[in-house]
Amino acid sequence: MRLLHYCLFLCLSVCCSFAQNDSLPLRNRQVIEAVQQYGPQISPTYEKAVCTELVIGILNRFFVLTADDKKRIRIIVKEDVHKLIREGSALPKGVYHALTANGKGMAVDRREDVLPGDFVQFWYPGSWGHCGIVKSIDVAAGSMELYSSFPSTGGYGIQQFEIPDYSWFVRLR
Repeated sequence: MRLLHYCLFLCLSVCCSFAQNDSLPLRNRQVIEAVQQYGPQISPTYEKAVCTELVIGILNRFFVLTADDKKRIRIIVKEDVHKLIREGSALPKGVYHALTANGKGMAVDRREDVLPGDFVQFWYPGSWGHCGIVKSIDVAAGSMELYSSFPSTGGYGIQQFEIPDYSWFVRLR
C-alpha cells in the first residue's frame, strides 16, 4: 500500500510539473529546454564559461547577439557597479538591459509576475552580482532557483539564491 501511495504521489508530481510547464509561455518553455540541453556543453566548467557566458550561449540559440548586446550582458564598465546602481544607471542590469534595449525582451518588474524561463541579473549590496535563468521563484520566501554557471557547481548547474533588492528580471519575446 505504501508503494502504491508513493507511486501515485510520484505520478501526480510529474504530471503537475508538466502541467505547470505547459502553462508557461512558449518562449519560456523553449528557454528552459535550451538551458537544460545546452547548458552543460556551454559551461562544462566555471572557468570555461561564467554566468554571463552561459546566458550569452543560450540567447545565441534564439537570435544573433550584437557586440553591444554581449557587452551589456557582461557588464563591461570602468565605473564602480554599485555606484552606478545607486545612480540609477541601466548598465549594471546586464541581460535585462541588453534584452530591453534591443527589443528582444520585455521587463518583468513585479516579482510576482516572474516565471520559470525568465532571465535575471542581480547584485548583493556592496558585493557580487550574478545572472541566470529562473528555474523557480518563491517571492514570499525571498528565494529563487537559477540555471546558471557558478563556482559551487563548477560550471552549469542549479543554484538557490536569496532575491536581493537589486534584481532585474526580463522575459524573452
